[in-house]
Amino acid sequence: MRGRMRVPGLSLRGTRIRTALVGAAVTVATLLTAAGAPAAAPAATPAAAGSVTSVQTATASSIIASITASNAGVLSPGQDLVVSVTVSNPTEKAYASGSVTLWYDTDPRSSRNELSSWLTSTAADTDRVDYGHAVVPTLEPGSSVVVPVTVPAAVVPFGSRPTPAVFGIGATVAVSDHTAEARGSVAWYPGGATTRSDIGVVMPIVSPSTAAGLISAQDLATYTGPTGVLTRDLDGLQNHSTVTVGIDPMIIASIRALGNAAPASATAWLDRLSALPNDTFSLGYGDADVTGQIQAGLPAPLQPTALGYALDPKNFTPTPTAIGEPQTPTSTPAATPSPSPTPGSGPTLPSLDRLLAWDYNLAGIAWPGDGTTRAADLPPLAAAGLGTVIVSGSNTNAAKLDSTPNAPTRSGSSTLVVADQRLSDALRQAVSAPSDLAWNTAMSKLNAQLQLISAESSTPLHLLIALDRSWPSSGTQLQRTLDSLFSNPWSTPATFSAVVASKQSAEVALTDSPESQARIDAIHTLLQDEKSLDEFATILADPTTLTGSTRAQLLTLLAVSWQNPRSDWTAAVAQSRNTTVKTLHAVHILPTENVNLVSAQGSIPFTVSNELPNEAVTVVLSASPSNSRLEIDQPTTKTIPQDSRATMLVPVKAKVGNGQVVLSLQLYSPTGVPIGDPSSVTVEVHADWEGIGALIFGILVVLLFGFGIVRNILRRRSHRRKGEDDDETDDESTDGHAPREAGGREPGEAADEPHSPSGPGGAHG
Repeated sequence: MRGRMRVPGLSLRGTRIRTALVGAAVTVATLLTAAGAPAAAPAATPAAAGSVTSVQTATASSIIASITASNAGVLSPGQDLVVSVTVSNPTEKAYASGSVTLWYDTDPRSSRNELSSWLTSTAADTDRVDYGHAVVPTLEPGSSVVVPVTVPAAVVPFGSRPTPAVFGIGATVAVSDHTAEARGSVAWYPGGATTRSDIGVVMPIVSPSTAAGLISAQDLATYTGPTGVLTRDLDGLQNHSTVTVGIDPMIIASIRALGNAAPASATAWLDRLSALPNDTFSLGYGDADVTGQIQAGLPAPLQPTALGYALDPKNFTPTPTAIGEPQTPTSTPAATPSPSPTPGSGPTLPSLDRLLAWDYNLAGIAWPGDGTTRAADLPPLAAAGLGTVIVSGSNTNAAKLDSTPNAPTRSGSSTLVVADQRLSDALRQAVSAPSDLAWNTAMSKLNAQLQLISAESSTPLHLLIALDRSWPSSGTQLQRTLDSLFSNPWSTPATFSAVVASKQSAEVALTDSPESQARIDAIHTLLQDEKSLDEFATILADPTTLTGSTRAQLLTLLAVSWQNPRSDWTAAVAQSRNTTVKTLHAVHILPTENVNLVSAQGSIPFTVSNELPNEAVTVVLSASPSNSRLEIDQPTTKTIPQDSRATMLVPVKAKVGNGQVVLSLQLYSPTGVPIGDPSSVTVEVHADWEGIGALIFGILVVLLFGFGIVRNILRRRSHRRKGEDDDETDDESTDGHAPREAGGREPGEAADEPHSPSGPGGAHG
């Protein structure tokens, strides 16, 4: 047990007397305040809003209590100590009225680690001193009540302490037979000089989580409206020019991509952002998770490739006035140029560089999510030009050190800027606080820690506080929180550059904290899907219309705001995968019944469907037979309009033999990338080459013999005609025209004597 600390001018006996006086004063003040307080607050007032952990001493979850000091947890001489005790009834039965006993620990906390341990301890506090009581009204089922208690400044137990200190305060609640204990803290500041830490704040300007690749006009109008999240971001930065801002370039590109159709509030917001005096740097497009990409196997974080798919020429006629653009456009780091002029006489559409251009005055900064970085991630980031890495304190050994270290440190060739985790958590809670009570709770945590850091050393520290990137990116309390942070006696505003340039901490080391294997597996799957879609896009006249949107959607799906275990991210990944599968199968061969081929050659028709709603495709249909009965001519190429079907003919030739042939079909892009799943069809070949050959041979034989017969007939006829011609000549040379006997003999000529012409004598022997 620690010894009691003697406070100058305050003896133990005096403390007891003062405690009695405090009890009387508090009782009166409580009765007055509680009398006018509502009997019950809405159940939405959670005990978690308190800066403490409730300790249950009766039935588990019977009642829950928390205690919070007002004025951001800072108390100075002459100020009343005002605390709020929240008592919640999570059960389904009502509790009669009870009591609250207020107490404090007489020994101040000496370090942040000690304060944290004390706040979460369930052990009995042996150094506690009661200083008042209050009444708890009836607790209805599922309700909460807030009991405000005021301790007059004159009777504050530690009100005469001359030096700053952090005191633990508590409340013990008794309702029926149930009790609960709550613990909190108060930072006592009697005035005078203190050691002020130089505090740099880095803040993201991002949009709510999306997987769309670009922010729609409707959402932009909402986000940049009078109460929109992006408007609150800029409103909160008023009078705080030292806050460094990381900007998601997707917001800028989304506004510019709309051209003349951009909401007026969005263009006005972009002009406000352009006029911001704060230091700025570029986050990844869509605030994509840089370390998750490296851990999934990429050599460097991805960049957008094209946004022309989102540009509507009619929104750029006439050419719109430049929106929030620097006079000399500068491309984002590692951005791939993608000019996209409209062909013909239409307007010239802005290029990718033009859409993303911004005058960032800080470069080379990577900002991973909390607790997601490994030492192995740093070299690839440095090689990609990101040599300065903002890491959370939970990603280092900082919490285990005896004292608070400076923010910057070195790891290999990279500069690490460590955001103090406990300060960051408290500031984030304050920024997003839904009520004054919750805001005071968060600021009490913050100020108590800053006071303890101030007491550690007479040398000012250079610290970094990082705001959150999850939804909401900032709450309604940003300006109020920053005002309070930089008006307390223990901090001074500093720029990010000043923090980075301060003395590096040799004792701080990065502790490997990789992302979950489930998330890395999901990222790897998404990267494989993108590769498949990139290959599929080769069937399009302009592949960037698909590859550009795929990359933009992938980057937004990898946003840091999706990192926390969220079921909606799992659903978004599943939806992305379903869309990928649908796209990859949007172009396919429709099923075909078996085909009968009865001729030696012909063309087999196949129907190819293009279900893409906005893109014509050019595909090559290739077919290969299972055997030699068929011969396939060259593959068929055809362009199919959007959301339509077309018939593609496969020329075939039958070879020798009948039977079945399985024809394997596959679509390809003009570059040879397989498209869709292969299919097949059975072809029945009935082209009988043996019968045809026999028929031809028979015909040839018939023709041959027929030709001989005809030739003989013609020859005999020719000879007959020649003989008749000779007889006619003999008849014409005889004077008496005497008739010849049968056989062609002359009258009186012997039948068996050969006929011979008369010799020169003309006589016969």
